[in-house]
Amino acid sequence: MRAGEHHGFTLIECLIVLVLITILASLASPTFSTLLERAHQQQVIYQLKAAVLLARHTSLIERTPVHICPLGGVGLDPMLNQRDEPECVSDYRVGVGTWIERDGTWQPLRLWRWDAIKITNRKGTRRVGESVSFDKNGLANRNMTWSICAGRTNLSLVLNRVGRPVTRFGWGEC
Repeated sequence: MRAGEHHGFTLIECLIVLVLITILASLASPTFSTLLERAHQQQVIYQLKAAVLLARHTSLIERTPVHICPLGGVGLDPMLNQRDEPECVSDYRVGVGTWIERDGTWQPLRLWRWDAIKITNRKGTRRVGESVSFDKNGLANRNMTWSICAGRTNLSLVLNRVGRPVTRFGWGEC
């Protein structure tokens, strides 16, 4: 190495690199939050679809009615150190449950929970809270659409009376 030659970065070069990294990170941040919203949207729709498929298949295999409804009142209460019993509520915001009829009573079959999210009808005008029942032949008592928006992107689960759930992109309105 000759006298007067220096290897390394100057303070100005380091500051310029830090400024560039900060600018790029701030540009990527909104994209990352959108990605997280869409991942949550897909998770909820796929869990709803799993609930529908489980209910339909169980009703066919066991030849008994199976019920799907919005989930509420389940979890561990840290203050009382006891479990709340699962119950049907009027909003799919935090979960869904499947119940099977055995010996004249309804018993929980499987419960799904997720972080709170708004689930609406296809038009996006009201929250969905109706229950769905499958008879012993696997037929649903109603058509149903669960629709979730992540930003302006819609993802819906559409159920027909035959019991076939279909995932649709852009089916509903945001």
